[in-house]
Amino acid sequence: MLVAGSSGGLRDPRNSSPEPSSIQPKIAGCEAKDPAMDARTCDPATSLDLQELTVQQPREPRLAGITNHDDLGMAFRHSGWNRERLAVDAAFVALGMADNRIDAFRSCGGDAWVFRSNEHPDRLRISANYCHDRFCLPCATSHGTILAARIRDWLGSEPARFVTLTLASDSKPLADRLDRLIAAFRRFRRTRWWSRRVQGGVATTEIKWSVKSAHWHPHLHILCRGEYLPAEELSKQWHIATGDSYIVDVRLVNDPDQASSYIAKYVSKPCPRSTYRDVDRLQEMIMALTGRRLFIAFGTCNLPKRPADADPDTWVKVQSLDEIMWKVQRGVPVDPAILALLRLEQPCQITTTTPLCRGSPRPQPSPSQN
Repeated sequence: MLVAGSSGGLRDPRNSSPEPSSIQPKIAGCEAKDPAMDARTCDPATSLDLQELTVQQPREPRLAGITNHDDLGMAFRHSGWNRERLAVDAAFVALGMADNRIDAFRSCGGDAWVFRSNEHPDRLRISANYCHDRFCLPCATSHGTILAARIRDWLGSEPARFVTLTLASDSKPLADRLDRLIAAFRRFRRTRWWSRRVQGGVATTEIKWSVKSAHWHPHLHILCRGEYLPAEELSKQWHIATGDSYIVDVRLVNDPDQASSYIAKYVSKPCPRSTYRDVDRLQEMIMALTGRRLFIAFGTCNLPKRPADADPDTWVKVQSLDEIMWKVQRGVPVDPAILALLRLEQPCQITTTTPLCRGSPRPQPSPSQN
């Protein structure tokens, strides 16, 4: 009942638990269709309706608006990944993404305010305009945190299993690889073998780039409820569904919190860190993921719309982040609780390139969270 896992070892699915380490301008209306047509028919003064005249200027990346941090709220939100953010912005422009998507991405974190809870005045938080783009790391991380809580509430205390399904390596584009992976999983869920053993669950797609083979390696991580899944039989059935892939992994979930966070991680971090440094690869990934869902709920799984521990408090505005920073820069006293929230000390020297002077570093994730 042992099979090679995704990391290459042999595992007993009943006696192990998931480990995070494994698991151009254009003018319309002035085009003579007949060369013999009198040139006067294309005279703007006689033939053009001004409402039909459209001039489209090519979009240029407004990188200065990002690098100079004109809005301190944006600087506060994005200072930890500014280089990668510039790469995504340039890729959006090069790919001709919709203006509203680019504008939302560039303004994410703007108009930031500090809010105070009515019910618990000692509680503070920051709220701003957010783009909710999957390639915006802070927004994706926030989405992943909420999703993990929803999955945890669905899991409860019932037995569950963590399954990994992979694809055999090939040199096809990422979009083709993802299409094949999702289609294979859809067929797999319709088989009698799977439907008799699995009631429902959630699945997320992890995307890796192999430097050694120079190929994309997408695979699925699944949390599911149901009966015991023999690893050898799972491998055999997955090979039938794909035609060439048999490497799988299955484990019993002993820690629902850990498993929920692990599977939601790939929703919050869809892009491998090294991809930001390769323009062509980054653009391919953006195009492959545009309009595509990375998270699937199937079978009897019905996730709650909100986590059970969702914040019930009502919040009121206290001050804008720009106003607070103005005071801090000039030595004007600021509520110590707000300084603690922003991890600031007074006095603090603030510039456009280093807008935030933190009194203590942000907590770094442990290796098990990477």
